Amino acid sequence: KQWYQRRVRGTAVVAIGSVFLFICGCTAGLGSMPWFIVNELFVTEYRGVANSVCGSTNWFTSIILLLTYDSVNNALFPYTFFFYMAVVVFFLVLMILFVPETRCKTVQQITVELERQSSRFPPIIGK
Repeated sequence: KQWYQRRVRGTAVVAIGSVFLFICGCTAGLGSMPWFIVNELFVTEYRGVANSVCGSTNWFTSIILLLTYDSVNNALFPYTFFFYMAVVVFFLVLMILFVPETRCKTVQQITVELERQSSRFPPIIGK
């Protein structure tokens, strides 16, 4: 019985730590995107639409997370939060790799940098 109690206590610490890392990662990565990054990447005339699309996407993915949590938890228990943490780390890495630095740059400079960066990849939707 002591072995089981120690194991449950250890699992609780890992679960709490994973939730903490998930919240920190989401705040630094995906959670802040609609509210901070969009305002720096789009010109004033498109910011309203861009904020709406990004905010809606953020809420939509939150609903997907909420609706799929039970299935993921049943499949991956007790490693559920490691899965979500891996997703957040993956998108944080993508953000670091593909979102340009905006400090001390004009919107036009950022646009040129994004166009240069996008020319390295094939277009998803025809121009």
